[in-house]
Amino acid sequence: MFDTTKEDLKDILRKVNEGKLQLPDFQRDYVWSDEDVRSLVASIGKGFPVGALLTLETGGEVEFKPRTLEGVAASGVSPVELLLDGQQRMTSLYQVMYSKAAVKTKTARGALIERFYYLDIKKAIKGSAHLEDSIIGVPADRIIRTDFGKTVSLDVSKRELEFERDLFPLNHVFDSRNWFYDWRDYWRAKNRDVSDLDRDFVQGVVESIERYKMPIIRLDRTNSREAICLVFEKVNVGGKKLDAFELVTAIYAARSFDLREDWNGVQSKGQLGRRARMIGTPNRRDTLTQIASTDFLQACTLLHTREVRLAKIAEGLKDKDVPQISCQRAALLGLPLDAYLKYADVIEGGFVEAGAFLNEQKIIWHRDVPYPPLIVGIASLFAILGREAQTAKAKKQIGQWFWSVTMGELYGSSTESRLARDVPELVDWIKGKGDRPRSLDEAVFQSVRLKSLRLRLSAAYKGLHALLMRHGCRDFITGKEADLMTFFNDKIDIHHIFPQDWCKKQAISRAVYDSIINKTPLSKRSNIAIGGDAPSVYLKRIETAHGLSSDDLDKILRTHLVDPTHLRNDDFDAFFAARTNALAQLVAEAMDKPVVEEQGSNEAEIDIGDVGDEDDVGYEETA
Repeated sequence: MFDTTKEDLKDILRKVNEGKLQLPDFQRDYVWSDEDVRSLVASIGKGFPVGALLTLETGGEVEFKPRTLEGVAASGVSPVELLLDGQQRMTSLYQVMYSKAAVKTKTARGALIERFYYLDIKKAIKGSAHLEDSIIGVPADRIIRTDFGKTVSLDVSKRELEFERDLFPLNHVFDSRNWFYDWRDYWRAKNRDVSDLDRDFVQGVVESIERYKMPIIRLDRTNSREAICLVFEKVNVGGKKLDAFELVTAIYAARSFDLREDWNGVQSKGQLGRRARMIGTPNRRDTLTQIASTDFLQACTLLHTREVRLAKIAEGLKDKDVPQISCQRAALLGLPLDAYLKYADVIEGGFVEAGAFLNEQKIIWHRDVPYPPLIVGIASLFAILGREAQTAKAKKQIGQWFWSVTMGELYGSSTESRLARDVPELVDWIKGKGDRPRSLDEAVFQSVRLKSLRLRLSAAYKGLHALLMRHGCRDFITGKEADLMTFFNDKIDIHHIFPQDWCKKQAISRAVYDSIINKTPLSKRSNIAIGGDAPSVYLKRIETAHGLSSDDLDKILRTHLVDPTHLRNDDFDAFFAARTNALAQLVAEAMDKPVVEEQGSNEAEIDIGDVGDEDDVGYEETA
């Protein structure tokens, strides 16, 4: 599958120059800075290891679209090998030591610049400790200016000026003989003998670079795409991890299909991609704004692997011989282009329907989506079932599953495995061909969990926020229920009922008053009206300022599952107990099963303490 060897740097750079060694198109652009380049050159000059290269033989199962390294002029050449790891190093070394063009790099501030690199011969021979200091970078015109361009501090724009300053151009390191001949002749005519300097520099630095060997790990062409991508991921720990979408993009590019363009669109042509179409404009579906390209591929992969499994079952295969439904990384990397093209449109429609479904559940803002992978599952369901998913019965079944896994907090880990199991079970259940999904029975909600839900990081916390809005809670001032318009126009978010300032003065623990039991969806305006006063005070203030009767405001409070009497009496303990029971019943109705009164968990949980309200960001101005 692979072998390891060492190869002369000069030979590797020659292959780069000839186009025999190229990059797979998913590799990012060259990004190294001037400082990175100098450090690398110094390490090579000292003979230090700079890491192994990882290459792949072309001509196998995996066909990545190739491209030459930056600065290489060769075109129309089919590569023999692809460089999977080592792009930044080899591009730097090629541009500095092999190419005759200026090196395109960046300053420490990220500004693009062009450089030629020289070695100060006299400094370089003082020892390896001085080698990095001997590397000089000059602009593309080979003139260093100071004092805002008024003063020339170094000029090596002509060969004679290089000789005059004993500066050796690094892009001649592999064809240096004529340069050294001319350098010696230049100084011989001026009665200066540089033969000792020549010998020490060549033997101490130039030959070290000429003899430098780089270790190479070569993957042969028999490796599968999953194996190749996995090896690349493991070896490339120092760089930014490539996601499955980028790898699949490179694979599809070999068949002249631009997956990135299909997803992002072409702005110059006014063409919207799938992502933009799903989000919509001008009235965007906010719950879909964080959908990633890999989420879309996951949904396509679920449908593809489901179809393959059903086909094998139809052929008579059984048990272990039947391939599994999957949306894990390996399955994504194996998604054929034909399958993507077959399912992409219906999956796009599925995500749009998923966004509408979430809005029906009163999940309107992307930050309130309990588990983003659930959107993949819902989109897949709508894509598979089509009109069958639009019936009242089907919507109720999907809703029961959604609220069960949300309040049961089942999608905190192993989401790919759960999606691969839940989606087909839901499809069969809705079609009346299978038992109820196992997740419905696995999901359990303990009433005591309400007391520990204090941060928006929790799926159940987000779920209760939405369930209260779905229940029909109305704003304290406007009396409006939450919908797409009021949610954003009125800046609805989750706020304290008994204000924080008041609770602190009553010596109520933050762990208690910060729980979801003491919070409810309210507009920014209502939250400001609450202030930090006792409920009895702010309720009177709202009634007076907005012409509400006590009866009308009490009716609004009840939509929040709040007993008005407890608020008007400033009775936090009675309020807390009553609302705990009311919220537990709300959860039970959503899951269509009783909550569990027993306490305990399968593993110890760490109390995060007074870390502050996560919901203090966004719309909230917490009272």
